[in-house]
Amino acid sequence: MQYLSEYRDVDLVRRLAHRLQEITRAGWRVMEVCGGQTHSILRNGLDQLLPTNIELLHGPGCPVCVTAASEIDKAIELAIKHKTILCTFGDMMRVPGTTGDLFTSACAGGRRTSCVFAFGCA
Repeated sequence: MQYLSEYRDVDLVRRLAHRLQEITRAGWRVMEVCGGQTHSILRNGLDQLLPTNIELLHGPGCPVCVTAASEIDKAIELAIKHKTILCTFGDMMRVPGTTGDLFTSACAGGRRTSCVFAFGCA
């Protein structure tokens, strides 16, 4: 992984934590969407470095991890039978339902738009 050493630079992490303390005046509530993010934060003790006015909210889990195959099947049906444009996380396109995935359905004539967020699951 490129730049891995920068993420493990103790002095840099301390400087960033100090800077967060300086700039957070009101309370912040930050939700980690993906369980991988939560695990990384807790495993590396980053939650202990945050100012007390920053509250971490453990989110619902990323859609890739928590979406049932039956829901994927419903989305595929919408895409193919009803020619519906679906918006989703980019990594959801390959999550399998019982009959296929959204990427394959798009290739089979379904319409789709992929809305890719700036980060994926860890």
